[in-house]
Amino acid sequence: MLKTALNEWSLKALQLETALLALEEIELPEEMHGLQDAAEEKVMELARAWTARQPQKEPRKWERQTLPDGAPLDDELKELVAGFKEDGKSWTLLRATSDRQEVVETVVSEGRACMAAGGEYYLGQWDAADSVLEVGRDDDAGEPGTGLVLEPTGELQYTPDPDL
Repeated sequence: MLKTALNEWSLKALQLETALLALEEIELPEEMHGLQDAAEEKVMELARAWTARQPQKEPRKWERQTLPDGAPLDDELKELVAGFKEDGKSWTLLRATSDRQEVVETVVSEGRACMAAGGEYYLGQWDAADSVLEVGRDDDAGEPGTGLVLEPTGELQYTPDPDL
């Protein structure tokens, strides 16, 4: 994902929400419920304080390209595409270039995708209807994913929990 203040904030907010969900689902002995409730309240307090610090989205203008069987600029994605060529698979390259010269490339093939953004790589299920990458998700393998959903511009899709 892009290295932006909002993406970094969103990632931490998701981690706090995940911690809260984990605390709620732990089945502890009855004598520990008081400690568990206190921990949940503290994490909730922390999540609320973090939510109040949400930064503004940094404005960017994007040039987007959709290139069937396109050639990526990223070396790792080039290797991936070379494998597709050998296997006779087709793919689509999605390239987004910002007015800040940031380049995000996503190679999509057979419902799966690999994204290169901000110096990192993200694999997962491609949702063609919403044009997003669901990181770690693999319907064929029964993997639900990480909960991270990335736009083709490398921006994290996240809406804070209104109950915090």
